[in-house]
This record gives sequence, C-alpha cells and structure tokens, in this order.
Amino acid sequence: MKLGNSNGNNLGKKYFMRGRDDQHEPKPEHAKAAACFNNWFSENFQLLVNFLITKGSYDEDVFSQTFMRISEKILYTGCTIKDYKAYFHRSYYTNYIQNKASENFDVVPLPAYDAFEAHHSNPYERERLQTQLEIDIFDYVYSRYQLNEFELFKMYISLKPAINYHSLAEITHLRVHNIQRIISKILTDIRSNKKLVNRYKEII
Repeated sequence: MKLGNSNGNNLGKKYFMRGRDDQHEPKPEHAKAAACFNNWFSENFQLLVNFLITKGSYDEDVFSQTFMRISEKILYTGCTIKDYKAYFHRSYYTNYIQNKASENFDVVPLPAYDAFEAHHSNPYERERLQTQLEIDIFDYVYSRYQLNEFELFKMYISLKPAINYHSLAEITHLRVHNIQRIISKILTDIRSNKKLVNRYKEII
C-alpha cells in the first residue's frame, strides 16, 4: 500500500552522504545538471543574498554550505530539481535553523530511555539502536511522502523544542493548520506501523 501523496515516487532515492556517494566518478549527465545549477546560482547570487538579508536571516557560512551541498547532491546522485529557487530557499532555511539550534543546544533533547540500562550492559547499545531507529523512521517517511512534507517533518522532529508550528510557518510561508495537518498525518502513519512501534518498545 502506498501512503502519502507521492505515489511511491520517492522509493529507492538516497540521501547524499559525503565520503560515501562522492567516491565514484560522476556521470556526464549529472555533471551537466550540476553545471546548470551552478550557473543559475552564479547568476542569481546577489538576488538570493538580498532576499535573505531583507528577511533578517542571512548567514554567509550557511549560504555557502547550502550551495555546496545542493551542487554535490546533483553531481553525485543525479537529483532532479524543477524549481531551483524554491529548493534552495527550503534547503537554506533547514540548514539555517539547524545551525541556530546547535548554537543554543549542545544536543537536541531526545527521549530518555532510563530503563534500557537495566537490560543492556553495553552503554553504547542504546544510542546505536535509537539512532538506527531514527534513521529508519526518516527513510520510511521519505519513501512515502512528498519531498516538501518529508523536509517539514524532519525539521520539526529534529529541532524540537527549538521550533514549533508557528516558527515553521514563518520560515516556510505555509499556514499553521497546514503544517499541523502534515505533521499529524505522518505521526499517525508512523504510530500505526507495528514494526517501528515494536522496535521502539524494545528500546524502552
């Protein structure tokens, strides 16, 4: 059964990971697509900067990192981007919020699994299992929902409590009730997945 609104179109797609996906020679068509994006970025550089300055959210380091990550993603994975501007802004604000959150929180608070210590002698096992579960949950959502819904969900989950529906609305220009509807739909889907729920119960 295909869930979400992507009709399964994200199935099989991968995140770009530096050190893993950049170890092979880029395909010629991917290099050409990356060059197109790079040219667009060069031509629109000042417009992008000016827009972020007017929003009071320009950060030179985040700006450069966002460009580099998108360019590398296209080059090494062949990621297709239909709207450069929309994709760049969405990626920038994701990186921007994560950067600001890291300045205020050494570690984003995660659920406490105190009872786990009594059942596992390896102190690192809990962290490993929890991290793997989080990765698998994100993969589950990524494969079943539209990219913008996945990114919205990832921002919300990863940055709590530094972010809420209203701050997400200011960043994404979406209505609060639409954000709440998307997040609630995905959370309901995850909670109905018995395999993920059982893994969570095993950790606690």
